[in-house]
Amino acid sequence: MSVIKRCFIVISFVFIASNSFGINPIKAFLTYSTFNTPSKGPYVETYISVFGNTVNFVKNNSGKFQGEVDISIVFSQNNEIKSALKYTLSSPEVVDTTKNYPNFLDLHRYPLPNGKYDMEISIADKNKSSDKPFSTKVPVIINFKDSIISVSDIEVLESYSKTKSPNALTKSGYDLVPYVSSFYPENSNQIKFYAEIYNAKKVVGEGQKLILSYSIQSYQTRTRLNDYSLFSKQTANDVNILLAEFNITPLPSGNYNITIEVKDKDNKVLAVQILPFQRKNKKGSLAMEDLKTIDVSNTFASRFKSVDTLSDYIRSLRPISGSAEIQYSENQLKGKDLELMQQYFYNFWRTRNALQPEIAWEDYHTEVLKVNKEYGTFGRKGYDTDRGRVYLQYGAPDYLSKYDNEPSSYPYEIWQYNELKDKSKEFTLAHNRQSNKKFVFYNPDLVSNNYKLIQSNAIGEIIDARWELLIYKRQLDMQSSNLDTEKIDPSFITNIDDQYNNPR
Repeated sequence: MSVIKRCFIVISFVFIASNSFGINPIKAFLTYSTFNTPSKGPYVETYISVFGNTVNFVKNNSGKFQGEVDISIVFSQNNEIKSALKYTLSSPEVVDTTKNYPNFLDLHRYPLPNGKYDMEISIADKNKSSDKPFSTKVPVIINFKDSIISVSDIEVLESYSKTKSPNALTKSGYDLVPYVSSFYPENSNQIKFYAEIYNAKKVVGEGQKLILSYSIQSYQTRTRLNDYSLFSKQTANDVNILLAEFNITPLPSGNYNITIEVKDKDNKVLAVQILPFQRKNKKGSLAMEDLKTIDVSNTFASRFKSVDTLSDYIRSLRPISGSAEIQYSENQLKGKDLELMQQYFYNFWRTRNALQPEIAWEDYHTEVLKVNKEYGTFGRKGYDTDRGRVYLQYGAPDYLSKYDNEPSSYPYEIWQYNELKDKSKEFTLAHNRQSNKKFVFYNPDLVSNNYKLIQSNAIGEIIDARWELLIYKRQLDMQSSNLDTEKIDPSFITNIDDQYNNPR
């Protein structure tokens, strides 16, 4: 079975230049998809959306106003250019410059064989001669095999319609207008997408049935949402297409996957394609009145009859809760209403695993018991400590280095994650793709087991340039009292930089 999970790359170009009137940024988003053609081979399709109100519009030869940006896209392997294109993208013409400037869209296709590439993109406002192009580089992988069923990247769409006259947006008889983002705000009520399936006729046989199952799943648990699960029955072909949409008006805020599964007539999964997206929707959030309507009488939550026990369980959820959930749960704890607490607790796990909420809780509770035993101290539960919170939120570190007996330092630990996976509900997709992240904890009281987090290079975590001084404060009181000092004096010999940069 071919399983592909592509992180939805959204590159935000924000070029800021100073002038006599202040700050004037140019802003554009770029995404891409990879496709294949049986006769001509693979290609990469790039989509760029430029925000019109961030571009300088000038009068053109026809007397109307128009913005232009210079774009360069280069694909390379081992510093050798394989494909490149430089061009100027023009906005629609406008007559009245007092109104909002229109956004404008670009699509290009680059034929490239299977392989790993670096895609370098640069962009600049053509009408600002003093501006230097903003550039960035991202990896692109193309991997379509002839011997198995494979699925193109999932292209999300702003709209689609039957083609009347072929143009740059045309694919498979439709004009597909790309949606150049992975974020769906409250005013977005539909999510539309397109994908191609290759080699089905070769693999399952000519004339055989093919089932294309598509759904929205929880990003964290990969659980399929019952209200967002459909399928399309097709006859296997060289290329099958899926053009579909969901009404996401009631979909709550959170992180999700669009998931496509290709199955044969026996319901065997032959290939999978996944695309993450993020939804913000206050209307979909659970209100107090809605919570009271949840019947927990036949659920695992009804077995918790002690307010104190359930309060402890709800507090233990804090490391994997969003800010709204934390505030809401604190209100429940103050009220000590057992039934409402049961409803909140059950709903918390139901939103994360609709099919098996009890198992999801039991798996998490096992980890809570671990951190309580390992990191608890003097009447403080392990989940309420810094190390316990980090462990529950991000999982066990790939490397954990303890330094308890250095004579000149407080006890400290360095945790490293090769890939950081945030389990809290509100994390952004960009945050969830962090790699090579570290956390430094230290114990300044030498008595308790309460190590404090003092430094991390993970997004949203504490940053303190003086963290090394805190660890060695026992010997460096005079130096650390200088607020301008951030690093240990070279004459004081330690291995802490090596230990931080090369965990063991």
